[in-house]
Amino acid sequence: MVMWQDLNGGRCSMGDACANPPEPENVYKMILKNFDRHYTTNRAPFGLFYHAAWFTQPHHKEGFIMFLDFINRMPDVWIVTNWQALQWVRDPTPINRLNNFQPFQCNYQDRPKKCNNPKVCNLWHKSGVRYMRTCQPCPEVYPWTGKSGIKSSRIDNDIGE
Repeated sequence: MVMWQDLNGGRCSMGDACANPPEPENVYKMILKNFDRHYTTNRAPFGLFYHAAWFTQPHHKEGFIMFLDFINRMPDVWIVTNWQALQWVRDPTPINRLNNFQPFQCNYQDRPKKCNNPKVCNLWHKSGVRYMRTCQPCPEVYPWTGKSGIKSSRIDNDIGE
């Protein structure tokens, strides 16, 4: 990962860790400043890593969308998932063939249906009950680092608390 900078020159590890301006235009400028620096000096993908809570501020979301709209018009920039980026690393396809590069296609007919009514699972974890919302069956134990959520898992039995 490449270190980010806020508009005052302060350093931050990720976009949402920067001192973000209170106006959408300046949020846009801050993200664009970091993108431009990366775009002109680095061949690695430019990661956009944000916590969901950052987008609860309307000016953050608006500035971010302005940035996406801008880079989406660039002929040599693709907005892809981490998985898609890894597929390209495994098969580095020239720009003139990327429009037909299978991993960059958006054919998601087999996506699961949207879950509108997740169940709440009450699960014990260390010193108390944790609540987890999911559309999957509730796990036997609270999923945590080194824990799969299945009591009989080899991984869970090999790793201590």
